[in-house]
Amino acid sequence: MLPNLPFGAALTLALLLSACGKQEAVGDVPSSEELARQADAASQAIRDEAAAVEGDGAEAAVDLASLESYTNTLRGYTIMVPSGWTVDESASDDNGRLFTDTASGAKLSVSWVENREDAAWSKAVETVEDGNEAMQGEAVGPNEYRASGILTNGLKSGQRLLRKPDGTMVQAEVSYAADQAKSTDPLASAILDSLTLQ
Repeated sequence: MLPNLPFGAALTLALLLSACGKQEAVGDVPSSEELARQADAASQAIRDEAAAVEGDGAEAAVDLASLESYTNTLRGYTIMVPSGWTVDESASDDNGRLFTDTASGAKLSVSWVENREDAAWSKAVETVEDGNEAMQGEAVGPNEYRASGILTNGLKSGQRLLRKPDGTMVQAEVSYAADQAKSTDPLASAILDSLTLQ
């Protein structure tokens, strides 16, 4: 039979005994980069499944190996571009580039904008929300805005705005024939998703 102990002593003894329990090694904890890769893969799997449910599953997955990186080191951003798309030098400068797919006529315009007093950001959002009823946009947090829809000229447009910590912004837009949406939507989404700030 155990001796009677004061409550405080019994509590201390119980805590000590519980602390002596078996402990297992943590083992290999994945790095933050590995966790990010796993999250990206899971997110892509969800998007692929949703696309298959929405359509007849005929939409092809985007071959990311067919994309090349364009980095504007002066303005601090990177975006992936299909390797066969060419640069339109007459519409490009130090702030950004206009890429064109000569076969389909699809275009990618990406540029840095000074955005004084947030005027350019507000104007771009207002153009979507008040200008064309076919375009739908939404804020994705305080520094990101996305929009998509059919423009009046029959082109489908996907847009993404990212505001940098210094207040400037980067604007990317992919436009293509609306009748090519089924085959081009996944590529346009992959391009816009790849836009990152430096």
